[in-house]
Amino acid sequence: MKILNSLEGYIDTYNPWKNTYALFRSLLGFSTLLVLLFNSTDILFSYSANNVTCENVYIPTAFCFAKEYSINFEIIRYLMIFILTLVVIGWRPRFTGLFHWYICYSIQTSALTIDGGEQIATVLSFLILPVTLLDSRRNHWNIKKNNNESFTKKTVLFYIMTIIKIQVFIIYLNAALERLKNKEWAEGTAIYYFFSDPVFGLPEYQLNLMNPLLESNFIVVITWLVTIFELFLAASIISNIRIKRIALVLGILFHIGIIFSIGIVSFGLIMISALIIYLHPVQQNITMNWCSPLFKYIYVKGKRNFKRIGGESVKFLTKLFHS
Repeated sequence: MKILNSLEGYIDTYNPWKNTYALFRSLLGFSTLLVLLFNSTDILFSYSANNVTCENVYIPTAFCFAKEYSINFEIIRYLMIFILTLVVIGWRPRFTGLFHWYICYSIQTSALTIDGGEQIATVLSFLILPVTLLDSRRNHWNIKKNNNESFTKKTVLFYIMTIIKIQVFIIYLNAALERLKNKEWAEGTAIYYFFSDPVFGLPEYQLNLMNPLLESNFIVVITWLVTIFELFLAASIISNIRIKRIALVLGILFHIGIIFSIGIVSFGLIMISALIIYLHPVQQNITMNWCSPLFKYIYVKGKRNFKRIGGESVKFLTKLFHS
């Protein structure tokens, strides 16, 4: 009973209309926007647009309708770019939320996708859809200090956000556990094969620089660290706020590293947006101060170690010159 009263009190003050939710939506929309900006439909449908099949699709995609009514796919792409731009700038979430999901769904279902990012974007944009429909603001960047809406509405918002967090938890947990079933990941050689892959792998100049590391025994440690880190991100769902801060910063750096190494930009942005809604308190605005404890910890530890090493070096040099 006490727990239920505490939960009721928490929900009564629940206010997700902060920039955490806004940044999540904007990054999620921006990732798909980049895909459409830098890839024409000749690339997205490089296996031939004539092969867009809609017979077994329960919900026809935008490209199914375009094919049915002989509309050029490029027109659909430009229309999607316009709508996603509105999503990114935050205009009228109540109107753009449904279109955002439908665009992600259309690309995932009809276009040629290879890294799984579009599938995650489709799921997340669908799960956040009820929140956008309940968002009456003109722009999702307009922060509300207080949420004066009904308790029922707050309850729906709370449980939807909780479901999204659970979904991201499942993504990371499943990614780690599935790797353990894979022979290459279990043996610690998967990173070597992955980075050497002609599609997903490193560019040739990076591969030449990384080859000494990739061909060393240390690659086993790196491969296992990826799995352990994803388990850590999954476990962070039940951690305290300090651990969540550390996990969020490290998770963002991890996906930025993936973006710059193997170039799957849209996937990286999608996962960064997922981490933000997963690990950052929805009722708090994102500020640099929120991450400062981690950097302060690194600074203090580094400073102490530097002083210790420096002090020992001075003692050693003093003895050396006086001997």
